[in-house]
Amino acid sequence: MRTGRSHRFPALLAVLLLATGSAGAMAGSLVLEVARLDDPRASATHLRIELHEQAAASTLHVSAARLGVPLLRLAGELDWQCPLRRTPEGARACSGPLRLGADTAELAVRIGDTAATIELQRGAAQVSLALPFADAPTAIDVRKLPADWLKPALDASWPAGELREGVVDARVEWHSAGSMDARFAVDGLALNTRDGAVFTEGIGVSGQLQARPLGDGWQVDADTRLSGGVLGAGALRIALPPDPVDAAVNLVLHDDGRLEVERLAWRDAGTLELEAAFELQPTELAPLRRLHAKVASATMPQALARYASGLLAQQGLAGLALKGELAAEMDVGEDGVVRQLAFHTDGLDLREPASGIAFEGLRGGLDWAETGERPATALGWKTGRVGDVVVPATSARWQSRAGALHLVGDLRAPMLGGELRLSNTVLVPLAQAPDADRIVSDFALKGIGYDSADGTLAAAGLAAEGQLRLSGGTSQPRLRVTARLQGGEVLAGAFYVKLPQATVDAGLDASIDGPLWRIHHLGWRDPGTLAFEGTAEIAPGDERPLRALRLDLHEVALAQAVERYARSWLATKGQAGLVARGSLSGRIAFDADGLQQLAFDAHGLGIAAAEDAFAFSGVDGGVDWQDGADRPPTTLAWQSGALFGIPFGGADARLQSRGGTLTLAAPIAVGVLGGDVRLERLSLQPHSPRGERYAASVSLGGIEMSQLSAAFGWPAFPGKLSGGIPEVEFSGDAIALHGGLDLYVFDGHLGLNSLVLERPFGVAPSLGANIHFENLDLEQVTSAFSFGGMSGRLFGTINGLRLVDWSPVAFDAWLRTRGGGRMSYNAVNDLTSIGGGGGMSASLQTMALKIFDTFGYRQLGLRCRLRDQVCMMAGIEPPAKTDSATAGYTIVEGSGVPRITIVGHRRRVDWPTLVSRLHEATQGQGPVVE
Repeated sequence: MRTGRSHRFPALLAVLLLATGSAGAMAGSLVLEVARLDDPRASATHLRIELHEQAAASTLHVSAARLGVPLLRLAGELDWQCPLRRTPEGARACSGPLRLGADTAELAVRIGDTAATIELQRGAAQVSLALPFADAPTAIDVRKLPADWLKPALDASWPAGELREGVVDARVEWHSAGSMDARFAVDGLALNTRDGAVFTEGIGVSGQLQARPLGDGWQVDADTRLSGGVLGAGALRIALPPDPVDAAVNLVLHDDGRLEVERLAWRDAGTLELEAAFELQPTELAPLRRLHAKVASATMPQALARYASGLLAQQGLAGLALKGELAAEMDVGEDGVVRQLAFHTDGLDLREPASGIAFEGLRGGLDWAETGERPATALGWKTGRVGDVVVPATSARWQSRAGALHLVGDLRAPMLGGELRLSNTVLVPLAQAPDADRIVSDFALKGIGYDSADGTLAAAGLAAEGQLRLSGGTSQPRLRVTARLQGGEVLAGAFYVKLPQATVDAGLDASIDGPLWRIHHLGWRDPGTLAFEGTAEIAPGDERPLRALRLDLHEVALAQAVERYARSWLATKGQAGLVARGSLSGRIAFDADGLQQLAFDAHGLGIAAAEDAFAFSGVDGGVDWQDGADRPPTTLAWQSGALFGIPFGGADARLQSRGGTLTLAAPIAVGVLGGDVRLERLSLQPHSPRGERYAASVSLGGIEMSQLSAAFGWPAFPGKLSGGIPEVEFSGDAIALHGGLDLYVFDGHLGLNSLVLERPFGVAPSLGANIHFENLDLEQVTSAFSFGGMSGRLFGTINGLRLVDWSPVAFDAWLRTRGGGRMSYNAVNDLTSIGGGGGMSASLQTMALKIFDTFGYRQLGLRCRLRDQVCMMAGIEPPAKTDSATAGYTIVEGSGVPRITIVGHRRRVDWPTLVSRLHEATQGQGPVVE
């Protein structure tokens, strides 16, 4: 018999049955050739079946150019021969080795009257196929079958997924209508949808299932037990326990991969029991289409760790810890949005370290739905904490109405030594728009106090009421607060504020965008004292957190505002005693690089620092400066002022800002001590590349030395003071004189150079300078300082002068005369005291000197090099020759008759002692000679 047609596998078995059945009645041979055999279970080309019937024995020989058995991963050239025998039941049976390409297996065929059985074994894997001839189910049994061998068979029925690993024991029965019943056990099961949305890894699963075909897929009902391994769906990742978990499922598996789970019952004893129905569409970005889940019992922390750790980590809540039991119910709609959520607990502890939230003894629950109205529920706790703020035990009732949770009545809770009251509170979980409110609540605080662990933030007796609104998602929240403050004290860093009992209105609109905090609006209105609005951007994690700040000052009443808002901050700047009056308004702006804009208008402003450091009164007008921009000209005028106790008159200054530099449009002259100080040039660069830089040039003319002496408490100086400063530069908190200061006093010249003044109005001001003078009239100098009486011309230098808090700590001074002169007896005594001689002794020589009024001298020299509160003294000799600590030194070399020479004997003199001697000398209290 030959045929060129394509045959199905059951047809081939029928022919084989016919051949073997008739072979017993005759001797000879039967040959069957099939050109092609097509069947999902086996396929062949050029199949040849030979039956040789002999009296002693019959043999069956089957060969094919190619045979494929996908279930056993066999494919290649077929060669199988076996002895044919009849069983006691009358069936025909044949078994023997099968060679298929390079592979071998054992094949056994049994053909009876009603069914044919084929058994194929390859290694530990065994497949048994029962094929009925009548209308009965086809059955297949597999033992120790690698799961991935089933992949080709499943590709046709499950194109959206793949079976990868596992070892299968199963019995499957196919019915004529296409339905299937199975009992199975799989060890180490690994499968997944092709997009990875659903997967398993290393799961042990056993149970039974029924499957029947639908128009576009399969209906599957299964009862299973699962243990070990990982089960995943989307972001959900479940690490199954070693003890079995019971799961019953009724689902529809569509050809396009869509999965409809009509019922899932899950029982993980002692951890999680739930029932759910859901739909997954693996081809969509968000695969979960709908979900209804009812958790009968979830025991924490086991359920949290086993079933939700992955989801929580994805939401940034990896540190969330729960302890206790929880019941819940949830509905998710077709669009993936939660429609209903309810939970209840009889005792739950919650801790989330990242946000600093911790609550113990949570009791009660919430019942929320997107639509309609739900019964009111109560939720309370025994104790709670948010950051370092304790939230005492309290309870509140909530009711869901039209998708929002409403607080029923008021919530009152003791907090921070006072009381917090919330009312008209609404939570809107499904708010979608970025500006839609998620939380709205009225609040009231009474007697609130707080003290942060580091002491930088504190409050006491705060009272406030207002409203807060929270919108946006967890990654970009936005907070809007309006409040009316009434009394209390607040400390924030260096700022201390004592609020009035009268109402202060405050407003805040702020959002968080990743690492950046944006203050869209900050408002403050303290009537009659301070009113401003502002915006800001802050990056708390940066080394320089302030990115931008802009304040519009509508009203600043300086007297009240300084006392109420700035007194403690001024103290940190060394200006605790500063007082002010008048008012101003304006604008100030900063960015990360510093000041960007400064504009103000002053009205009757007066300001005075403690200890007469500076003062201005009658200030009117303003300044308008902006970095990199041209601004309209302004005028700033004042009636009077003072600097370091020196009074000066008023002036009108016309100012112009161009390209970020504020300049003086024309020189101004200010009356000072009978003369004037003329400000020739002024250049202010608040945003200079070198930092804040202010430069000016100044000239002095006709200043009465007597008035200057009186202002500083010095002895009265004769004459007038004149001179000039080519450039004064104020950078940061330091003033530097470039080009020096030239003064003409005591009929000579005095010059200062390298002068730098640091923190002039702050704590511990310091000054550094080099001073030189020449041709000073000694008679005027000694007269001014009551230092005996001397004539001649004085020259000298004071190099490396360093004052701290206006007291000398270092200098190198050398005073000397060119040519001689005469000195009085008192001058001799004063110089002797300074040189360490202790005054003239009561000797005959002293008594003789008293006869003369003055003495001639050829030259005078005195040096003091101050270091570490000790003055190294020297005289006329050059400094390089006066370093010996024991040698004497000549202060005055006498000349003429009578003449006197003064020699110093103490090289190292304690500075306070020397100051005392100078003070006695200038007060006319030199040593008394008897």
